[in-house]
Amino acid sequence: MKSILVLGGCGAMGNGATRDLAAYSDFDTITIADLDLDKAGALAQELEVEARSVDVTDKSELIRVFGEHDIVLNCTSYAFGLGITEAAIEARKPMLDLGGLYNTPKQLAMTDKAKEAGVTIVLGMGATPGVSNLMARAGAARMDQVDAIHIHFATYRSIAPSPGLLQTVLDEFSPSTKRFYHQDGELVEVDPFEGEKMVTFDAPIGRIPTWFVPHSETHTLPRFIPGVKRVDVRGTWRPEIMHALKHYNEVGLLDAEAVNGVVPKNLLRDLFLQCGDWPGPGEWCFYVNVEVKGRRQEAAVTATYNLSHPGREEWGEEATGRVTGIPASIGAQMIAQGRALSPGVLGPEAAFEPWDFFAELAKRDIKVREEVLEIRSA
Repeated sequence: MKSILVLGGCGAMGNGATRDLAAYSDFDTITIADLDLDKAGALAQELEVEARSVDVTDKSELIRVFGEHDIVLNCTSYAFGLGITEAAIEARKPMLDLGGLYNTPKQLAMTDKAKEAGVTIVLGMGATPGVSNLMARAGAARMDQVDAIHIHFATYRSIAPSPGLLQTVLDEFSPSTKRFYHQDGELVEVDPFEGEKMVTFDAPIGRIPTWFVPHSETHTLPRFIPGVKRVDVRGTWRPEIMHALKHYNEVGLLDAEAVNGVVPKNLLRDLFLQCGDWPGPGEWCFYVNVEVKGRRQEAAVTATYNLSHPGREEWGEEATGRVTGIPASIGAQMIAQGRALSPGVLGPEAAFEPWDFFAELAKRDIKVREEVLEIRSA
């Protein structure tokens, strides 16, 4: 494949993907597509790639533009994912989607159409979902039966490095957001700040509490890892942010319903956009921990995976964008190289070989560490 179109390639997450494509890929043409042509053009000029304006809400325009490229990488908000997926299938172009979440079941339902079109569509290929799915697949490969997959992430950053990243943290813990875990074939809804669990991440984070969050791994892993009984995802931000969010939730400031004409969560969002660097200096990182539990023959097996990366002294405040955007870039390159495992609409765990992917991450100094514990009956 010779050309790639990166939708939202100049955004907070897309920026990391586009920079990695420019540095590592062998595409002849990389095109940043965004409604804000000035912003896209500035990054394109810096990286010596191309830019164009695209309205992702115009499906007919998307199909036409997709037809001019070999592969599409979607780094826009998950709110646009459904229409972009439909357009990619109709244009018969492979596509990797950085987001997912509530669109995921509807996108997965398009898999027969994607197979008929002969294209691969990969959903949620960032850090989590994304690398976390591949960690789960790596653990599952060590077992005859997978019983449970527990995914945890720790995002240490300021509250609002971008409007989209602020919206993410507010949505994760808003009472209006549906959050759930998978148990025995069912999605079980939970309230904000339920399921508190202490998790040990690699240094410098260490052992900290995490809580249930809504993530698309709960949709894809039970589909592509047969027999798994439990899948849950927990996350956390800097301790100062979590302390504040718990209090805001208690007093109703994360509510999305209007009170006397004012939506509390929108008011909070506007205030944080004015002071986006709160809570001030501190570590910037995006670490992932995945624990897979099951059995192999007569042994109980626990496989644990930890993702780490260079610290603030080397990466500055780019950890969130890099750890999210780089896996998207790698996934798109692997599809273009014919290294996707099959056509259809897939979770990352069904699209790529985990250790091949981890090797590509290691070239960018993103490390995945594995520990496997087997306990055999006496």
